[in-house]
Amino acid sequence: MKQNPINAQTWFWLFFSVLVAYVFGLFVPLMNEDASHHANIALHMVQHHDYVNLVDDLGKDYLDKPHLHFWLSALSFNIFGVNTLAYKIPALLVTLLGVFATFGLAKRLYDTQTGLLAALMYATAQAQFLANNDVRMDALLTGSIAFATWQLVEASYTQRWYHYVLGALGLAMGFTTKGMIGFVMPCVALFLLLLYQRNWQRMFDWRWLVVGVLWAIFISPCVYCYYLQYDLHPEKVVRNMRHVSGVKFILWSQNFERLEGKHWGKGHKDYFFFFHTTLWAFLPWCLLTYIAFFDRAAFFIKNRFRYFRSAEFLTVGTIIIIFAIISSSGYQLPHYLNVLFPFFGIITAGQLMLKWQQSQDQTLVNYQRVQYFTISVVGIILILLNFWCFPNRFWMVGIVAIVMLAAIIYTLVIERTTIVRLVVVSALMAALTNVLLNGNVYQQLLRYQSGIGLAQIVNHQHIPTESIYGYQEHSSAFNFYTQHQTHYTGIDEIKARRAKGETVWVLTTAEAKAQLQQAGLQFDASYHDLNYGITRLTGRFLNPTTRYQVCTTDYLVKIK
Repeated sequence: MKQNPINAQTWFWLFFSVLVAYVFGLFVPLMNEDASHHANIALHMVQHHDYVNLVDDLGKDYLDKPHLHFWLSALSFNIFGVNTLAYKIPALLVTLLGVFATFGLAKRLYDTQTGLLAALMYATAQAQFLANNDVRMDALLTGSIAFATWQLVEASYTQRWYHYVLGALGLAMGFTTKGMIGFVMPCVALFLLLLYQRNWQRMFDWRWLVVGVLWAIFISPCVYCYYLQYDLHPEKVVRNMRHVSGVKFILWSQNFERLEGKHWGKGHKDYFFFFHTTLWAFLPWCLLTYIAFFDRAAFFIKNRFRYFRSAEFLTVGTIIIIFAIISSSGYQLPHYLNVLFPFFGIITAGQLMLKWQQSQDQTLVNYQRVQYFTISVVGIILILLNFWCFPNRFWMVGIVAIVMLAAIIYTLVIERTTIVRLVVVSALMAALTNVLLNGNVYQQLLRYQSGIGLAQIVNHQHIPTESIYGYQEHSSAFNFYTQHQTHYTGIDEIKARRAKGETVWVLTTAEAKAQLQQAGLQFDASYHDLNYGITRLTGRFLNPTTRYQVCTTDYLVKIK
């Protein structure tokens, strides 16, 4: 066997550079959609000491995702206070668990160097950075699936009791994060592993029943909470439905609703949606992942799925099955792809290390050219974003970016080993990209969320939050950063409260502000901030000369 191409010191600095990029992301304000919405559910738990019911910042029962993400966020709020950093810490910790689990799984299937490379690829995937920035359930779900799969595979190899327990715990973590997908996917991966090995004895091992029992025990608090919130209250109207069974929903209905598009706005089904989503979501490794997948699939087809001890079908089979399921879904979102990142990393790392072990130098040179092309495209986008769209204003970001850029140039000039140059430059480019995005671009971009700017005014001016009402405007970010559930009202109630002598502040849009004035209301004070739907960027917004033309203005006014 050939000597390991990448030494321990290099691995350390690569992972450290990636961690720096993740740490920058901890300080990016929450986006005014799912992230701030979910943060408010956790905030409601803390403020009302109610860890059973999921209630959003509109005061509505939340029937969609299970409890784990909210419980962890609420725990973090109780430890670190209610702030952006505290909300994001659990996602980062579970991401680190997922990175370690990806290393362990790849090491078991291949070797240590493949494990390190697979973990690095998972950690540097662009959508994985985004999942730790715009924190929803995806970072927790992916990390949980990687951990559960690793422990189940270890159990099949070693039969050590604690792997069965930890495997059940990982399955429970995935389930209580996003439902049955967190249970099904690791089980599919394990089944494919044993099926390819023709390991019937291990497949029908009675200890898997113990794993199922332990899983049921571990998820019981979450299921019981659903029972308390919904099954005991058939009178509740949730998403225009009555007599909702929370237990049935979380154990059965939830994932099928997504697949059917039911209750979520069924749109045009694009069977290639996730195929082209991978092009940006798994940057900078996406093209190599395509190559590795089709190469491995062709190998198994050519050999008629005959068993080879040096080969593994777990990653290929899992990718095919999950890709087919989400591609046929009636409701498709890019982050559905995240659960495959550990498997993308393992199959791609396995391919690279295989070519290295076989001394296929020309193939590695071709892979390097592919990476240089990908990195060049990313570099051009970075230059546009950081020198034209949002020129960097933060000296610390500039220093870190220069150090990483210098390391990339040094590697290109000094390093002669193709696979080392390919891996180091790709990983450092991913880290550099997200240092600049998290440290500069997102910091400026999120200034165009009026809810955050107006919340800062409320906090700085010590405006009493109980006097603030919303009129034709809702902002989860405003509610989170003021730590208050804004009551939404109409003109008649505003007039009635003022007639009683109450102080009334109104959060509203420019059009709705005009309606208030037309209704005869006058203002003692008025604050405003620009707003734009930053999750749907356009060329006109990114262009500094036309940006303000596509922004709207939101207001916080005090009724006279």
